[in-house]
Amino acid sequence: MTETVTQSPTKPSAIRRKAAPRFVPEPEVTVDDDTGSDNPAVSSTCILSLDAPQFDIERTFPAILDPVRLFREAADAQDISLIRSLYLTVLHSLTTLMRSMSRLPKDVRDASSYRSAENGVWHYRLLFMSYVKLLDGKEFEPVCRKEYIRRALQSLDAIMSSLKRLMQVAEREMRQLKPLPDTPEECEEDAELQTAEGNTDQPNEASRTSLLSGDTHQSRQGSSTERTCAEEAPDELGALVEPQAIRRSKWGLTAILKPLSVSLRRKISQPCLKADNAAPVEGLTIRAGHTRATANIRNSIALLSELFDGKLENSLPHPDDSTELFFDRNGVLQLASLKALVRYLTSAASDDDLELPDVFFLCFRYFSTPALVLEAFIERYKEGLPDCLAPDQAPIQSMYVKMRVARLLNQWVDLHWRHSEDQEVFTPLLQFAFSDLSRDLPRKVSSKLIETLHNAACSKEHKGRRIEKTVQFIQGSSPAEELRSLWEPRDKKAMVKGEFANIKLSNFASPRGMELLTHQLTALLWEKYQDFQPEDAACFWVEEATGKSTCGVSTDAGMKVTTYASFEKALHLWALDIIVSAQSMEDRIQKVQFVLEWAQQCHIIRNYAGSWALFSACDRQSLVGSILNINARHEEILVALRLFFSHTNRMKAYKDAIQSGHGPTLPTLVLFVGDIKRECGNEECVDHPNAPGSKLINLRRYRPLTRAIRDMERCHAPYYIQREDYVCQWMEEVICSYLNRPEAEWEDILYEKSRRLGKQINRKCSVYN
Repeated sequence: MTETVTQSPTKPSAIRRKAAPRFVPEPEVTVDDDTGSDNPAVSSTCILSLDAPQFDIERTFPAILDPVRLFREAADAQDISLIRSLYLTVLHSLTTLMRSMSRLPKDVRDASSYRSAENGVWHYRLLFMSYVKLLDGKEFEPVCRKEYIRRALQSLDAIMSSLKRLMQVAEREMRQLKPLPDTPEECEEDAELQTAEGNTDQPNEASRTSLLSGDTHQSRQGSSTERTCAEEAPDELGALVEPQAIRRSKWGLTAILKPLSVSLRRKISQPCLKADNAAPVEGLTIRAGHTRATANIRNSIALLSELFDGKLENSLPHPDDSTELFFDRNGVLQLASLKALVRYLTSAASDDDLELPDVFFLCFRYFSTPALVLEAFIERYKEGLPDCLAPDQAPIQSMYVKMRVARLLNQWVDLHWRHSEDQEVFTPLLQFAFSDLSRDLPRKVSSKLIETLHNAACSKEHKGRRIEKTVQFIQGSSPAEELRSLWEPRDKKAMVKGEFANIKLSNFASPRGMELLTHQLTALLWEKYQDFQPEDAACFWVEEATGKSTCGVSTDAGMKVTTYASFEKALHLWALDIIVSAQSMEDRIQKVQFVLEWAQQCHIIRNYAGSWALFSACDRQSLVGSILNINARHEEILVALRLFFSHTNRMKAYKDAIQSGHGPTLPTLVLFVGDIKRECGNEECVDHPNAPGSKLINLRRYRPLTRAIRDMERCHAPYYIQREDYVCQWMEEVICSYLNRPEAEWEDILYEKSRRLGKQINRKCSVYN
């Protein structure tokens, strides 16, 4: 009873613990070394903001324009004393502005594009401070006043450039969050008739969602006052028609699709049915707030252009880009040479392709080597700029490129480092950081990479912290609950002694017994899943599909991946065996309903591996046979899970659920294996469509591979489960017994068991005839 899968930070006395309130970080004026970090995790130095003021950039943004304008005038006059008095005002104004931006809606601030742009602001703020902080010494006088002021102005321009990008991203995200307007009143009558007709035939999509989320017993009296219009629609619309007798649900294609359209119409038309309530007024208020915030951001962006007169960073094309880069019709990079890909990554043109750095660092070992990649980065760092640039613009563009190279190298070592493959370039990279980066870049900027390299050198086998930081972010946004069950089976003493011969699954046929069963199955699967790295799993599947050894995956990693996948298949065979071993059709129906309820409980706690293995056993009609006699509730569970794991849209609902990152998740590997092996059919290198003969890296092959790895990494957030050893030992012994024979042989055995019941039924029918 004391051993847990993952030790919880705190051990609450209640069965479930409530999520902690969200902390909102408040940036200080004094900058430490971590200000420009790319770490998405919640900061440990925070202020709890309970009464956060409303977002208002209308007053905070103009406050930074005047100090920046005065700072530029002082720089033009080379007035060190005035610059000394103004730089703190600029920093205070920037902090106030960023604090105001932190009041934006959570969905905006959690967007990956917003976080990337926000990190850019803090990054260049650190560069600015590395110059102007020297002014704290009253006797400080730069050796070359003109050069010192020029560098300070370059860093200030970089701050405002990144700030403009942040506001553009915020404006785009705010536009996407803007609520839809109400439907005209002419739609009310048609929507009421369609909804009333649909309510007599089918349960709608919302009811299926509530089945999977476990909210099947919520009473109307206990419903929250904050229910949406769509949730209240069935009660109100039901009063418009005469009550009719309940009819048998028809699960044809038309019957499944019809409630979806009816549900959509109901959601759109429902505000029209509530003309007497305050909901429309509230909706107008929300829309007005979104419009006002978006307008404030848009006006602030316009003021930026007025201040800098187009002197912000632009992406400079390279002469070889026409034959070494290829974009699709949406502007997404699809083909590139290694050097052109590094050039693109270190330019502003790649800012909108947020997944490209992960694609590069997760997959470059498939098409290149660490030595060639480091050589390409160093060559880009030392690359000369075009002669067309003005003398005052060339140093700015050079600094942009060098800063991006340093940032990507730090990202490589900190997040994506693989000791077994990348160790060969560690010494050259360390020499480059000490010789070039420390000379050309400010100390506080270059020291970040040097510190990361130092930490890597101190560890025995340094590995990138990408999974660790992903887990930190998920835990910060969705704290995990502790799962504990106090119920004990009657045969506990026998199970503790290891006497499992007479233990049956029916011993757990109660709500609390089902809860215990679900928690312990999740504990078993989680122990096996956390034992391997997603990147190793992807390499293993690529090697299986291509027959080539690419990333040097150890046989131990391949065995761990196979163990998890085999355990998932064995669970599926166990559930099938339970169902087909029934002695009568009534007994089979009861067992199907039990397995469906178990699958639903696994689904509720996001154990999709267990949910898929159990549900798919009930959906094997060739073995299970017709299950039309199960009751309506279990039939709805079956249909809801079938839609969730539907292969017709490549499990889109399942992918969306994993990418949402709402707490610990256990994935089924069926989807990932299929996606990765399917993409291995694409060639590694292909010709440029407009320049035949030049082989380019095919990024279409590696983008899906990267998404699969990132999805599997999101599933490494730990569960907090009270582990019951005797239940886990019994379950593992039973499930692993299905691994002692090939899967094809088990299929034949189960098919014979299924036919045996059919023969018995036919024999009974012939006796009565």
